Amino acid sequence: MANDKGNAQEKTKKRGRVKETFAELKKVTWPTFGKTVKQTGAVLLVTVFFLVILLVMDQLLGLAHRQLIKGLTSETEETAAVLGQMLYSAKTAVCSLFTGGAALPLHI
Repeated sequence: MANDKGNAQEKTKKRGRVKETFAELKKVTWPTFGKTVKQTGAVLLVTVFFLVILLVMDQLLGLAHRQLIKGLTSETEETAAVLGQMLYSAKTAVCSLFTGGAALPLHI
């Protein structure tokens, strides 16, 4: 019996909540179709505006990155050539020191 009484009270509470929900939904003022279209257009316009700004910034940063890499690559190649010559000279000196003769070329 106590269980039946508890179930009945729960059902009454649920019905009350459903009625309250529908009462609140009746108070809601929904926008008109024209207002919805205008607001959607405004959102799309702002989105396209920021898309263009981001694309321009991306292109500019990409250009700066390519220029930076291009500059570093030419400097790196020159540095690598100088370091290669220095390493070859050092290897030749060390090999001749230990073997008493000229070093064989070693390609790394």
